[in-house]
Amino acid sequence: MGLPQLETCCFILDLKTGNIIMGSINAVLSFIMFIIMVVVACTLEPLKELAMEESDFNAEAAFTGLYSMSIILCLMFLAKFCFDVFFVYGVLAERAGIIRAYFVMWVVFFLLSMFTFFLNAPHYSAGHICMEVFYIGLNIYAILLSHSFYKLLNSREEV
Repeated sequence: MGLPQLETCCFILDLKTGNIIMGSINAVLSFIMFIIMVVVACTLEPLKELAMEESDFNAEAAFTGLYSMSIILCLMFLAKFCFDVFFVYGVLAERAGIIRAYFVMWVVFFLLSMFTFFLNAPHYSAGHICMEVFYIGLNIYAILLSHSFYKLLNSREEV
């Protein structure tokens, strides 16, 4: 038993067009999330410095952890943006190896982003949490879509 196999994207488009659209949407959203995490990191640094000046060690430790996680997420979303652009090229060229590598990267990135999101969710604003939940749902659909297209390409090669 494996992942469900999709026949179309959004019940309208074929898998190749759907993967191109989803890859482009994911690239844009990854870039937006990168910018959001840069802003979060920039707003946390002054709070961390303020806690350091007031000698509030608990607040300083909390802000230091949150700041480091924000920097890690910045780097993850930047790498994800680059992978998304490379994926769109792989779908256009119908290269199964690129799509398989992207699928593996997706699963690893998805697990890492879920872990860091739930670890730091109490510290985020409601808007940030809503954006993350939407982004996670879109990622799950993109994983299923890219896996289905990869299986379709492999079935074409066997015939």
